[in-house]
Amino acid sequence: MNTRSLLNLTLAGIAIVLGLVVFYKPGLAPPPVPESITGLSADSITRIRVTRKERMPLNFVRTANGWQLENDRVLPASQFQLHALLGVLSARPGRSYPDNALNLADAGLDPPQATLLLNDTLIYIGGTTPLDRLRYVQHDDTVYLLNDTYQHLVNADWTNFVERRLVPADAVLTGLQLPDFTLTRDDAQQWQVLPQGRDSATAGLDALVQNWQAADATYIRRYDEHATEGTPIILTLADNRPAVKLYLDAREPELILTRPDWGIQYYLPGNMSATLLG
Repeated sequence: MNTRSLLNLTLAGIAIVLGLVVFYKPGLAPPPVPESITGLSADSITRIRVTRKERMPLNFVRTANGWQLENDRVLPASQFQLHALLGVLSARPGRSYPDNALNLADAGLDPPQATLLLNDTLIYIGGTTPLDRLRYVQHDDTVYLLNDTYQHLVNADWTNFVERRLVPADAVLTGLQLPDFTLTRDDAQQWQVLPQGRDSATAGLDALVQNWQAADATYIRRYDEHATEGTPIILTLADNRPAVKLYLDAREPELILTRPDWGIQYYLPGNMSATLLG
């Protein structure tokens, strides 16, 4: 090996070593993981109150059967939405500032866009930064910048927080009154179809019932109490649980099912008309 080749190999080795030093930074401790903004766990929260500038307040209570929304009516709350809401407790801020170091009005915190009262802990939700769209969130005398997952808290109607399943997860269907036929389960746990003469293949009926058991809406809106009621649909449940009474208001382009006793309308994809209505 000549001198030039040896020199090239030496320089290449030095470059590799320097690259490893830059990448692994030996002797330097990794930066500390930011602490959560309150130190509370989501499991410790049993009461939530959300107030907003432009929307009605929301009250949630944790029960043995999960979260409930206490509005004009007491309705089952969306566990997914409550989990997202309580995510503020474990969020790791990118940056934080003393509240007296910021113009709170410019940050949307004076007054706040929304307020969270988690048990007795108060959190203010502000606006977003103009460049990286991080959300200003204040707890005590510190303002944090968090990834923005709180827009629905500021703008969403109460219907956005209602459970979207048509049939409660712990309920079992024993009967279906649909627009064109009715299904009932006999003593042998077999599905019977009325009027007689319709296709009653067991596999098809079981699949239809399972479709109802698993169905959940894409979104929910308030029910217009002045609207004309559509065709009734009655879901009978086991264990003497109250039947669910819906009204079919549209099949397409979206399947719309109204539940007047809850003051809501379920909106589902139009192709689910075939899977739910037979």
